[in-house]
Amino acid sequence: MAKTTFPRNQFFDLVWTEPLAAISRKYNISYTCLREVCNEMAITIPPNGYWSKLKFGKPVTKENFRESTKAKQEISLWLRTDEDTEEYFSKDTTALNKNKTVISKKLKSEDTKKISPRNVDPIITITKEFYNKKGHSNWDSKRGNTFLIDVSTALVPRALRVMEQFVNMMNACGHSVIGKAGKSYAVIYGEELQLSIAEKSNRINYQDGSWYSSRLEYNGKLCLKYYYLYPRREWTDSTILLEDKLFDIVAKLEVIAHNEKTQREEREIYWAEQSRKEQIKKDLIAIKERELSDFKSTLQLAGRYQKAIELRNYISAFEDNAIKNNSLTEEQQKWIEWARKKADWYDPFIEAYDLALDGANRETLTWQSK
Repeated sequence: MAKTTFPRNQFFDLVWTEPLAAISRKYNISYTCLREVCNEMAITIPPNGYWSKLKFGKPVTKENFRESTKAKQEISLWLRTDEDTEEYFSKDTTALNKNKTVISKKLKSEDTKKISPRNVDPIITITKEFYNKKGHSNWDSKRGNTFLIDVSTALVPRALRVMEQFVNMMNACGHSVIGKAGKSYAVIYGEELQLSIAEKSNRINYQDGSWYSSRLEYNGKLCLKYYYLYPRREWTDSTILLEDKLFDIVAKLEVIAHNEKTQREEREIYWAEQSRKEQIKKDLIAIKERELSDFKSTLQLAGRYQKAIELRNYISAFEDNAIKNNSLTEEQQKWIEWARKKADWYDPFIEAYDLALDGANRETLTWQSK
């Protein structure tokens, strides 16, 4: 079975080149899994009607690829063969089934243990105390570290029972649930997944005098929301009630947490490598700058040395010429001594101290600013 690994940009091109159904037939992956992969990789799927318009030559708009460091960066797909009877892409599905088996064993072992009042998770206690008191508000800033619940008054007792059952199940699986800064989180494998229990609502249109408006009304259906920048996933009452879905929810949250942890670690490795490369680049630039600076300094010192030699040669020639012409005066002799001291001050190998030139820059022959 041939395997192909698609970087995020190439997978984007694939999704916008042929329909997901065609990709599913070509590769050993279900249509549902394909949509989940697109979601994990933050890739927009072509809208309804896109392929029909394209087929009949009607104008369509293709979205541009957008970089995202938070999204999954690559995916491996296997070409489907005639022998394939089930989807090979099932990393999440296999993990989900494995999690369910492990969770089932943990819960069976927990069935023999009775939770005493001393062992009740604190978040259960403080959440019940808050939502059972009269006049509470779902969004009261005084909720503290409770589990976030947004339901009508009539649904509060059931929401609290679901919350308690969920927290106990999480604890039995070795995980925890915490409240923090007005939000609640499932902590799995060190990852914090933001959750809340809410009641679904319907939008009701009504007329107020000559104005048409609408409002949201609770509809009695309970759901558990998982947030990731926005409500990314939710489980809602259906023919199966939410409390009967908690087993599957915990198993799925474990898969999500594992994927989030893996992606976070991959991002950390990626950015650490980028930081390392950037530091190497900065170090190389610093070395080059230092080399150039040292060379300039050496060049300047060589220039000063050469000028010091030329200056001494000039002084000696001046003295020799005066002696030759028998015209060396006392004033000229003083100048010769003065000039030789200046040469010693300027010479990079001597740099003799000169009180009169103290504070002068030997390179620029200017006074240094104080």
